[in-house]
Amino acid sequence: MDYQSHPTAKKQELVEELTDIFGKAKGIYLADFTGLNVEQANALRSNFHKEEIIYRVVKNTLIQHACDKAGYKELIQHLEGPTALAISMDDPVSPVRVIADFVKAQAKKTPVIKAGILEESYIGSEQIEAIKNIPPRDVLLSQIISCVQAPVADFVGVLNEIVRSFVAVLQAVIDKKQAEGSE
Repeated sequence: MDYQSHPTAKKQELVEELTDIFGKAKGIYLADFTGLNVEQANALRSNFHKEEIIYRVVKNTLIQHACDKAGYKELIQHLEGPTALAISMDDPVSPVRVIADFVKAQAKKTPVIKAGILEESYIGSEQIEAIKNIPPRDVLLSQIISCVQAPVADFVGVLNEIVRSFVAVLQAVIDKKQAEGSE
Protein backbone atom coordinates (compact mmCIF):
# COMPACT_ATOMS: atom_id res chain seq x y z
CA MET A 1 0.00 0.00 0.00
CA ASP A 2 1.26 3.43 -0.90
CA TYR A 3 1.33 6.04 1.84
CA GLN A 4 -0.23 8.64 -0.48
CA SER A 5 -3.20 6.58 -1.65
CA HIS A 6 -4.14 5.02 1.73
CA PRO A 7 -2.45 6.81 4.59
CA THR A 8 -3.45 4.86 7.66
CA ALA A 9 -3.16 6.52 11.04
CA LYS A 10 -0.29 4.19 11.92
CA LYS A 11 1.64 5.14 8.78
CA GLN A 12 1.02 8.84 9.35
CA GLU A 13 2.19 8.49 12.95
CA LEU A 14 5.36 6.65 11.84
CA VAL A 15 6.16 9.33 9.24
CA GLU A 16 5.68 12.06 11.86
CA GLU A 17 7.88 10.16 14.32
CA LEU A 18 10.64 9.72 11.71
CA THR A 19 10.39 13.38 10.69
CA ASP A 20 10.80 14.40 14.33
CA ILE A 21 13.79 12.06 14.79
CA PHE A 22 15.38 13.33 11.55
CA GLY A 23 15.05 16.89 12.82
CA LYS A 24 16.97 16.09 16.02
CA ALA A 25 19.52 13.60 14.64
CA LYS A 26 23.22 14.34 14.17
CA GLY A 27 23.71 11.44 11.75
CA ILE A 28 21.20 9.59 9.56
CA TYR A 29 22.30 6.70 7.35
CA LEU A 30 20.53 4.44 4.88
CA ALA A 31 21.93 0.92 4.85
CA ASP A 32 21.31 -2.11 2.65
CA PHE A 33 21.23 -5.11 4.97
CA THR A 34 20.68 -7.75 2.28
CA GLY A 35 22.54 -10.97 3.00
CA LEU A 36 22.43 -10.88 6.80
CA ASN A 37 20.95 -13.88 8.52
CA VAL A 38 18.84 -13.51 11.67
CA GLU A 39 21.79 -14.12 14.01
CA GLN A 40 23.92 -11.49 12.26
CA ALA A 41 21.04 -9.00 12.15
CA ASN A 42 20.50 -9.45 15.89
CA ALA A 43 24.23 -9.00 16.56
CA LEU A 44 24.19 -5.78 14.53
CA ARG A 45 21.11 -4.54 16.42
CA SER A 46 22.91 -5.29 19.69
CA ASN A 47 25.97 -3.30 18.56
CA PHE A 48 23.74 -0.36 17.65
CA HIS A 49 21.94 -0.60 20.98
CA LYS A 50 25.26 -0.46 22.90
CA GLU A 51 26.18 2.75 21.07
CA GLU A 52 22.69 4.24 21.56
CA ILE A 53 22.01 4.29 17.83
CA ILE A 54 18.46 3.99 16.52
CA TYR A 55 18.27 1.13 14.02
CA ARG A 56 15.00 0.55 12.19
CA VAL A 57 13.80 -1.18 9.07
CA VAL A 58 11.01 0.90 7.55
CA LYS A 59 9.22 0.83 4.20
CA ASN A 60 10.97 3.01 1.65
CA THR A 61 7.81 5.00 0.88
CA LEU A 62 7.47 5.99 4.53
CA ILE A 63 11.16 6.98 4.73
CA GLN A 64 10.61 8.99 1.53
CA HIS A 65 7.77 10.99 3.07
CA ALA A 66 9.76 11.61 6.24
CA CYS A 67 12.75 12.77 4.14
CA ASP A 68 10.44 15.11 2.21
CA LYS A 69 9.08 16.62 5.40
CA ALA A 70 12.52 16.93 7.05
CA GLY A 71 14.12 18.48 3.95
CA TYR A 72 16.45 15.58 3.16
CA LYS A 73 15.32 14.98 -0.43
CA GLU A 74 18.84 13.91 -1.47
CA LEU A 75 18.32 10.60 0.34
CA ILE A 76 15.22 9.69 -1.67
CA GLN A 77 17.25 8.57 -4.70
CA HIS A 78 18.83 5.86 -2.52
CA LEU A 79 15.54 4.32 -1.38
CA GLU A 80 15.65 1.16 -3.46
CA GLY A 81 15.62 -2.38 -2.17
CA PRO A 82 15.76 -3.30 1.50
CA THR A 83 16.66 -0.23 3.52
CA ALA A 84 17.44 0.17 7.20
CA LEU A 85 17.90 3.44 9.05
CA ALA A 86 20.83 3.93 11.42
CA ILE A 87 20.37 7.18 13.33
CA SER A 88 22.58 8.81 15.93
CA MET A 89 21.42 11.65 18.13
CA ASP A 90 24.90 12.39 19.58
CA ASP A 91 27.96 11.26 17.62
CA PRO A 92 27.19 11.72 13.91
CA VAL A 93 29.84 9.21 12.80
CA SER A 94 29.10 6.37 15.25
CA PRO A 95 26.64 4.48 12.97
CA VAL A 96 29.29 4.39 10.24
CA ARG A 97 31.91 3.05 12.68
CA VAL A 98 29.55 0.41 14.07
CA ILE A 99 28.69 -0.85 10.59
CA ALA A 100 32.37 -0.78 9.48
CA ASP A 101 33.44 -2.71 12.59
CA PHE A 102 30.61 -5.21 12.08
CA VAL A 103 31.54 -5.77 8.42
CA LYS A 104 35.20 -6.25 9.38
CA ALA A 105 34.37 -8.68 12.22
CA GLN A 106 31.94 -10.72 10.10
CA ALA A 107 34.22 -10.72 7.04
CA LYS A 108 31.16 -9.84 4.97
CA LYS A 109 30.37 -7.07 2.57
CA THR A 110 27.03 -6.21 4.14
CA PRO A 111 25.48 -4.12 5.42
CA VAL A 112 26.44 -1.37 3.00
CA ILE A 113 25.74 2.28 3.72
CA LYS A 114 24.03 3.80 0.69
CA ALA A 115 24.08 7.45 1.77
CA GLY A 116 23.54 9.63 4.78
CA ILE A 117 23.08 12.96 6.44
CA LEU A 118 25.98 14.14 8.60
CA GLU A 119 25.19 17.22 10.69
CA GLU A 120 22.43 18.22 8.20
CA SER A 121 24.68 17.77 5.13
CA TYR A 122 24.19 15.05 2.53
CA ILE A 123 27.04 12.58 2.09
CA GLY A 124 27.32 9.90 -0.56
CA SER A 125 28.92 6.47 -0.35
CA GLU A 126 32.35 7.83 -1.39
CA GLN A 127 32.43 10.28 1.52
CA ILE A 128 31.23 7.61 3.94
CA GLU A 129 34.39 5.62 3.26
CA ALA A 130 36.43 8.66 4.29
CA ILE A 131 34.57 9.32 7.54
CA LYS A 132 34.46 5.79 8.90
CA ASN A 133 37.96 6.20 10.36
CA ILE A 134 37.21 9.42 12.21
CA PRO A 135 37.69 8.80 15.95
CA PRO A 136 34.78 9.25 18.37
CA ARG A 137 33.89 12.77 19.47
CA ASP A 138 35.43 12.36 22.95
CA VAL A 139 38.75 11.22 21.47
CA LEU A 140 38.77 14.16 19.03
CA LEU A 141 38.08 16.61 21.83
CA SER A 142 40.88 15.19 23.96
CA GLN A 143 43.26 15.40 20.98
CA ILE A 144 42.32 19.03 20.42
CA ILE A 145 42.79 19.85 24.10
CA SER A 146 46.21 18.19 24.17
CA CYS A 147 47.24 20.13 21.04
CA VAL A 148 46.18 23.39 22.66
CA GLN A 149 47.70 22.44 26.01
CA ALA A 150 51.11 21.36 24.70
CA PRO A 151 52.35 24.82 23.61
CA VAL A 152 51.06 26.37 26.83
CA ALA A 153 52.83 23.69 28.91
CA ASP A 154 56.04 24.26 26.93
CA PHE A 155 55.78 28.01 27.46
CA VAL A 156 55.28 27.55 31.19
CA GLY A 157 58.30 25.22 31.23
CA VAL A 158 60.43 27.88 29.51
CA LEU A 159 59.26 30.55 31.98
CA ASN A 160 60.05 28.23 34.90
CA GLU A 161 63.52 27.60 33.47
CA ILE A 162 64.15 31.35 33.19
CA VAL A 163 63.14 31.82 36.83
CA ARG A 164 65.27 28.81 37.89
CA SER A 165 68.27 30.18 35.95
CA PHE A 166 67.81 33.63 37.48
CA VAL A 167 67.58 32.17 40.98
CA ALA A 168 70.69 30.05 40.32
CA VAL A 169 72.66 33.09 39.11
CA LEU A 170 71.43 35.13 42.07
CA GLN A 171 72.43 32.32 44.45
CA ALA A 172 75.87 32.15 42.80
CA VAL A 173 76.32 35.90 43.29
CA ILE A 174 75.24 35.60 46.94
CA ASP A 175 77.63 32.67 47.48
CA LYS A 176 80.48 34.62 45.85
CA LYS A 177 79.80 37.72 47.98
CA GLN A 178 79.69 35.59 51.11
CA ALA A 179 82.92 33.86 50.12
CA GLU A 180 84.64 37.24 49.50
CA GLY A 181 83.28 38.61 52.76
CA SER A 182 84.59 35.73 54.82
CA GLU A 183 88.15 35.96 53.40
